[in-house]
Amino acid sequence: MSTRWEYLVVAWSLTATPPADPAQGWALAGTFQISRPGASEVETRRYDGTHVSTIGFELLNELGAEGWELVSNTIERSAVAPTQGYQTAGVPIASTQIFKRAVATPARRRPAARGSAGA
Repeated sequence: MSTRWEYLVVAWSLTATPPADPAQGWALAGTFQISRPGASEVETRRYDGTHVSTIGFELLNELGAEGWELVSNTIERSAVAPTQGYQTAGVPIASTQIFKRAVATPARRRPAARGSAGA
């Protein structure tokens, strides 16, 4: 019997927005978009990227408790220069993670044993 898997996708991005007032710093908006199997809509979680946040760790702990295992992490984009609100060149600003977990399958019924006919 082979194991069946279901998959969940998390897309993370960090978006820099220039300030309206040059005296202020850039805004950094972090977003996790979570696509769960069977869900009709994507779940979105946002955070202020200019402050230290534990939302990523909280999400990983939540997914782990639900039985999800990380199987892929792909960097989609990275900052190419320390400009436009990003402090360091080469840091990821968008990535996609794929998680999997085994699907519970119903036990297969065995055919009833046939008795011997007549004696």
